[in-house]
Amino acid sequence: MTLKQQTFSAVRWTTFAMLGKAVLMLLQMAVMARLLAPGDFGLMALVAAVIAFAQIFSDMGMSNIIIQHQKISHKALSSLYWLNVSASTLLMLLLILLSPWMAVWYHEPRIQTILMLVSTTFLIAAFGQQLRVTAEKNLRFQQLAGIELSASLLGFFVAIAVAFAGGGVYALVAGTLTNAISSTVLCWWILADGWRPMWRLRIGEIREFLGSGAYIMGFSLINTINMQADILIGGRILGAANLGAYSLPKDLSLRLAMIINPIVTRVGLPVMARAQDDKELLKSIYLKTLRMTASVNFPLYTAIAIFAPEIVAIMFGSQWLESVPLLRILALWGLFRSIGNPAGSLVFALGRGRLIFWWSVGQMLIQVPIFWFGSKYGLVGLSFSLLVCAMILPLPQWYIIIRPLCNAQFVEYFKQLSIPFSISAIAAAASYAATVPFNGNLLRLIVGGIIGCFIYLVLSRWLNQPWLVAITELLLGRDRSKKIFA
Repeated sequence: MTLKQQTFSAVRWTTFAMLGKAVLMLLQMAVMARLLAPGDFGLMALVAAVIAFAQIFSDMGMSNIIIQHQKISHKALSSLYWLNVSASTLLMLLLILLSPWMAVWYHEPRIQTILMLVSTTFLIAAFGQQLRVTAEKNLRFQQLAGIELSASLLGFFVAIAVAFAGGGVYALVAGTLTNAISSTVLCWWILADGWRPMWRLRIGEIREFLGSGAYIMGFSLINTINMQADILIGGRILGAANLGAYSLPKDLSLRLAMIINPIVTRVGLPVMARAQDDKELLKSIYLKTLRMTASVNFPLYTAIAIFAPEIVAIMFGSQWLESVPLLRILALWGLFRSIGNPAGSLVFALGRGRLIFWWSVGQMLIQVPIFWFGSKYGLVGLSFSLLVCAMILPLPQWYIIIRPLCNAQFVEYFKQLSIPFSISAIAAAASYAATVPFNGNLLRLIVGGIIGCFIYLVLSRWLNQPWLVAITELLLGRDRSKKIFA
C-alpha cells in the first residue's frame, strides 16, 4: 500500500471515529445541559483546566518523539513506557495533595473531591498511552477508531445514567473515568499484539529523546497556559457559577475543533514525518492539510455563528439563552484558531520543538494580559479577548514557522485559506437569507443547513475542486484525486 493509500485509509477511519464521537458529544451536552446547573459546567471547566496542565508532564513530550523517530529499540521503548507511568503516578499524587488548596483558591469546596477523582485518569491512561502512539505511528487508525468510539460510547452511557440518578457534576466525572478505563483496556486487548514492556527504566537509553522531549513538554506547558488562561482567570475574577454560561459554548466550539482537526492533522503528523527529507513533498502535504482543515472548519464555524440562537435553544434549552452572543463570538474564535492546527504537525514531524516552544512563549506574553483585561468586562469581554488573539496570529505564524520549515510562500498559504473562507461566507449569507420567512428553531436550522450545504458544495465544485475530489475519494474509497499526496 502506497503512502497516499495509507493516508486516505487512516483519514477515513479517523473520520468515522471522530464523527461518531461528535454525535455522542453533542447528545451528551444536550442532555447534560438540561439535567445539570450552569455552575456544574463551570466547576468541571476549572478542574479540566488544572488537569490539562498536569497531562503535559505525564507524557513529557514522548508521544511526538516516538512518532518522529522511525526506529526505536525495544529496550528504549520499555524505558519510555515506565518513565511515562512513573511521571503519571507522581502527578496523580501531586494533584491529590494540591486539591485542598485549589478548593480554597476558587472558593469552591467541591473542587477537592472532583480533582482527586479525575486525577486518577493520569495513571489509567499512562498504561495504554504508548500503545496508542505506536498505533498512530504505524497508521493503524482502523483499530484506533474502534477503541475510541467504544470508549466514548461507554463513557456516554455511564455519564447519562449518573446524571439521571441525580449525580450532578459527578456524572461528568463518572463519564471521564469510564472513558479512560475502557480505552486503556481496549488498547491492550487490540493493539498490543503480544508486545510487553521490559522491566527497565534506564535514562541512558532514552537520553537522546529527553532533550527534544523537554522542548516539546515546554511547548505543551505554555500552549496549555494559552488554552486555559481564560478559564483560570475568568474563574478567579467572575466565579465558577458565572463561568458556566461561558464554558459550555466554548466547550462546544473547542470540542468540535478537537474532533474535526485530528481527522487530518492526527494523520498528517506521521505522514509528514515520513516526508521530512523531501521538502517539496512536505510543503505539498502541509498545504493540502491546511486546505482540508479550512474547508471543513470554516463552513461549520460560520454556520454556528449565524444560527447560534437556534443551536442554543435546541441543544441546551431556553435557560442557556444568555450564551447566544458568547457562542457567536467563540465560533469565530474557533474558525481562526483552526488555521494554526496543521502547523503543529509540521513542527513535530521535523523535530523542531525549540521553535514551537519560543513561538508559544511569545503567544502567551500577548494573550494572558489580554484575557485578564477582557475578563474585567464580563463574559462578553472575555470572549472577545479570545477572538482578537486568534485573529492576529495567522500572519506571524506563517512568517516564523511555516515559511522557514517548508518554504510555503505567503500567496500559497493565503490561497488555501481565502478560497474556503469566501465560499463559507457566501453560503452562510445565502442560508441565513433563506431562513428569514420561517419560524421555529428546528425548521430554520434544517432549511439553513440544506441551503448552505448545497451552495457550499456547488461553489466548491467550481472554486475548491481539490478539496471536493479529496472528500469524494475519502468517502467512496476510490482514487479520484489528482495527486492529493504525491
